[in-house]
Amino acid sequence: MARLASSKAVQLWEGISRAHISMAAAIERDMLPETGVALSWYEVLADLNRAPDGMMRFQDLARCAGLTESGVSRRLNQMIKAGLVDRHTCPTDRRGVYAHLTDKGKAAYTKAHGVFLRSLHRNLDQHFEPDEAEAINTALARLG
Repeated sequence: MARLASSKAVQLWEGISRAHISMAAAIERDMLPETGVALSWYEVLADLNRAPDGMMRFQDLARCAGLTESGVSRRLNQMIKAGLVDRHTCPTDRRGVYAHLTDKGKAAYTKAHGVFLRSLHRNLDQHFEPDEAEAINTALARLG
């Protein structure tokens, strides 16, 4: 594979970064007023919703969210206070702590997910045709 010129690499990075910031802000503007759930909370709820039994270790959630363990602990403590998540201690390793999606958290996820999907469609459909979206998806998949 040929090497990108440094200016092209910087331009590509800045484009990806601007697109992420712009989309995250648009989704947040839609989601927070309608659901009371911030995008960062929605992402945790989505991770827990996909997890077996709606449970994940705090450290695994930290990796998914790109946070430190203390950062995810702060976020989860706020979500615990809101009743969206509860904490479970691992029965085989008392140091292991799991976040568990509560019924209130499942309902919040379901509502927020609907807003998330509507926002994605509104904000992406106006910029991309399906074949363009597929090409971008394919290219971005190589980064992850």
